[in-house]
Amino acid sequence: MKRLAIAVAIAGVLVGAPAAAQQLAPPQQVKILLNWFAQPDHAGYWQAQRDKLGRADGIAISVVQGGPKIQTIPQVAAGQAEFGIGNADDVLLARLRGAPVRAVFAHLDHVPYALVYHAGAAEASIQQLRQRTFSVNIGSAYWEWAKKQYRLGATRDIPVTGDLGLFRSDTNIVQQGYSLYLPARMAAAGVPVRQIKLAALGYRPYAVLFTTDAMIKNNPALVRATIAAVRQGWSTYLRQPDGVKPMLTTMNPQISPALYDSASKEIRATLAPADLGQLGCMSPARWRELAAQLRSVHFLPAGFDESLAYDRSFIAGCPT
Repeated sequence: MKRLAIAVAIAGVLVGAPAAAQQLAPPQQVKILLNWFAQPDHAGYWQAQRDKLGRADGIAISVVQGGPKIQTIPQVAAGQAEFGIGNADDVLLARLRGAPVRAVFAHLDHVPYALVYHAGAAEASIQQLRQRTFSVNIGSAYWEWAKKQYRLGATRDIPVTGDLGLFRSDTNIVQQGYSLYLPARMAAAGVPVRQIKLAALGYRPYAVLFTTDAMIKNNPALVRATIAAVRQGWSTYLRQPDGVKPMLTTMNPQISPALYDSASKEIRATLAPADLGQLGCMSPARWRELAAQLRSVHFLPAGFDESLAYDRSFIAGCPT
């Protein structure tokens, strides 16, 4: 009887071993590569990392800061990260060039592009600014579209850089930037400015999380778990923005606490859905609109299928 009891105990250990090992298996690492340094327009991803969201589904999210030398689309396409952050227009153009990437989650309703200019006696329209010098990403889709749409003619363009000294000293310059940051930074420096938001002009590419066709096809459970985790991260941040404030302002000293607060307020008011249950949703109509704008400036050919650039299947309940 004693031998039988020992045999039963050993058998129980052997049978239970795979289950125990499975429970103790480390979560799968999921890297999200950002397109810039840590700042509030990425805050939901940092929230997901900080709160260890996704662990129940077997994943561990790791967010990697971007910067001027980071190119998220080619790096994700090459397998250096599972996911990346980008703009919807860049994803469309990448598909055209053969990069197998698709947007799966829109964290901002639109990229907060703005043209910032020195304040005068009255607010100016974009046509009234056409004689000034524009510091922009020369040849970029949004700028070529804006010039054609608003008949700006042959503007004088110079490459945008991270150095704002020239803009501060030259009141004739119109500076490209994000509405979340550049006007507030200039105000803090004592430089009165105004801005024209590209979304108000009609150019509204989503800011998106993207991955590869292969990831969607071969590991849809990981994609679904990642999207669920970052949705929760964004929901938490939008409801309680102070949670990752110390983290982000420490990581990026250019984002002061006051700038963090003003950017977070604008994100909640203008860049996130009023119904947070719609977080991440993308509209086919918006993708068609953007593709038509890119065709109008010959960035996309007539027969290009924009539906190949996104996948809406991982978020339920989005409007059609």
